[in-house]
Amino acid sequence: MKTAFRKIIPSIFLLFFAVSSYAYQVDIAADNLEYDQNCGIIKAEGNVVLTWQGKQVKSDYVEFFIEQKLMNAAGHVRVEEAGNSFFAESVSYKYDDETGRINRTAAYSSMIFMRSASMDRLGKNAFAVNGIKISNCDLDEPHVCFKSKKGKLTLNERVTIYNAVFYIGKIPVFYLPVVTKSLKGGKGISSRLTYGADPGYTSDGGFSLKSYAVYRFSKTMTVKAMLDYYGTRGWGYGTQFDYSSNNAKASLYAYYIKDISAGYNRWTVRPYYWHQVNKNWTIQSQAELISDETFNNYYSDDWNRVMSTLHSYFSATRQDGNSNLLIAFDRADVYNGASGDYEISSMTLPKVSLSVYPKKIFFDIVHNFTLNYDNLYKKHGAGGLFYKNTAEAVYSLTRDFKFGRKFTLKPSLGISESWHDKDNNDNYDNSFVTKYFAALNSRLRVTRWMDWNIAYNIRSRTAKNRLGRDDKANDYGIETNSVSFTNYMYIGNRTTLRNYFSYAFINYRKTAPSRWSPLMTEIIYTPKHYMTVYLKQTQSLNPFLFKSAQLDATLGEQEKLYFNFGAFYQYYDKDASPSMSYRNQEIDNTIGLGLWLTPKWRLDYNVKITSRLDKIYSKMNEHEFKLYRDLHCYNFGMVWKIRGVYHDVYFKFDLKTNMPFSGASNSPGQSGTSDDERIFYPWR
Repeated sequence: MKTAFRKIIPSIFLLFFAVSSYAYQVDIAADNLEYDQNCGIIKAEGNVVLTWQGKQVKSDYVEFFIEQKLMNAAGHVRVEEAGNSFFAESVSYKYDDETGRINRTAAYSSMIFMRSASMDRLGKNAFAVNGIKISNCDLDEPHVCFKSKKGKLTLNERVTIYNAVFYIGKIPVFYLPVVTKSLKGGKGISSRLTYGADPGYTSDGGFSLKSYAVYRFSKTMTVKAMLDYYGTRGWGYGTQFDYSSNNAKASLYAYYIKDISAGYNRWTVRPYYWHQVNKNWTIQSQAELISDETFNNYYSDDWNRVMSTLHSYFSATRQDGNSNLLIAFDRADVYNGASGDYEISSMTLPKVSLSVYPKKIFFDIVHNFTLNYDNLYKKHGAGGLFYKNTAEAVYSLTRDFKFGRKFTLKPSLGISESWHDKDNNDNYDNSFVTKYFAALNSRLRVTRWMDWNIAYNIRSRTAKNRLGRDDKANDYGIETNSVSFTNYMYIGNRTTLRNYFSYAFINYRKTAPSRWSPLMTEIIYTPKHYMTVYLKQTQSLNPFLFKSAQLDATLGEQEKLYFNFGAFYQYYDKDASPSMSYRNQEIDNTIGLGLWLTPKWRLDYNVKITSRLDKIYSKMNEHEFKLYRDLHCYNFGMVWKIRGVYHDVYFKFDLKTNMPFSGASNSPGQSGTSDDERIFYPWR
């Protein structure tokens, strides 16, 4: 029977509803079909297929007793309708009183496999079941199951069994008077209510136990409740609300713990909302609220471990074919270690931005326009917050000139006008500043495997409330005056090389300018679809010194076998930079490995290492070990994390549905991965 179960939902007695009426045609196809007029029997044998009104029944043998109004089907009976299937060994049905029996049945619905010795029809879509087993295991003899002598099944609604005994293999474990399962879940949803408990150990709290319950009110709305025990650190409580539809998404995550070891209450609240009001307008909001900057180190799987700055905002956006309008409020709070609190650092109310999309006007000239306004609340010293109004308008013109197939010039001209009513020290300073800018970009196809880009940029600034250049400033009113060169080389079909450097013509009154930018070289090498190598090296040109090197390499496929390696190295010359000593030289490495040890065992290991060249030692900043075991109808996983002196380990045991650790999605009603999938299967 095992091979018969593949994404099927029971559709019982479709044949009986069809045959009980003679108002429509029933098509019968079989290897042998005969009618015994004396006995009033129609016999169909061999690959029997009955079709009517979009329904289909397949079996090895069917008999119709016309006078007795009785139909018997036997041998691999399968009833199909709109992709739904129901399997049985034999079926007997009487048309006059609409009664019948199904023998040796097997069905699958909402992640539940059901097997019964027989089923008797009670009414429309309702059946009494005898000798039933229900399980999430698809084997004929399941690893775990509930067994009962009797129960009730309502198609596409619910299955309920009485005096049920839970078996692990052939061993009875415990008894329940009633077991009921909903069959309304649909694809990918095993139950409205799911729950779990994950035991573990933390280095500073001891034994821990994370427990949760998730209730899915509908395809769009889910609520999750969390109760966690962290040993000596105490009890934690949390909740998560998720809503997702085609035009709206909302979530609210909140967690609280009275941290005994820290000696104070720790918490976080993170609401989020997005709504597409109509074809043009969209609103969105987000808030980050947290008790302290290291909360995530202990009580969150968010790898943003230190949150020194919090961002909150609300925005309304209007988009059409010509422009984009943004009206927003945003706020930033910075953690003050001395006071142990977050303090507001800036706030904008409102922020307005209008962008007109680039458009051709005449002679293939493209114009572009943006307008920004901010009512900015800033923090200045001990004086607290003050507001500062700023505005800026930018207008530019560009045009492409092509000379043959190998050379392109793109000149551009622009002007910007900015205004503010105060300086950064809360002094009134009603000022307009004009900036003129120009650029000339060129692209030359040297050969079929080499391109050169040469770009020149200049931007000048006027004095406040004047049209003349601000030539008394330290930079003489010239903010940018540079030329840059980029070389692209395509070596074969798998290797790309890029070189970049620039030279600045700018001068300063008080300081010597740094004219040469570092020479940067990048190489991307992809010899096979399963291998990628990225190299980046920077070289100071004046003085000519090695500065840094970066290597990132990935080999294999995440789902099968992979290995990745990353290294970042920086070098400082003591003679060229006396302030830099050898203790600043470091190599930062990331190493990752994942593979299936056997068809059932999966291993993943990731580590971050810092090496100090002055003292010739290395230390592991973070490393994570993950182990997964496929238990056929269950999943088992283990995660061990170390971050500095803190480490924890926890275990996961989960009912398998349609993929490993496929619990409630964070975005109900939408495709996506669950928390457990991101932990144990990050490549999904």
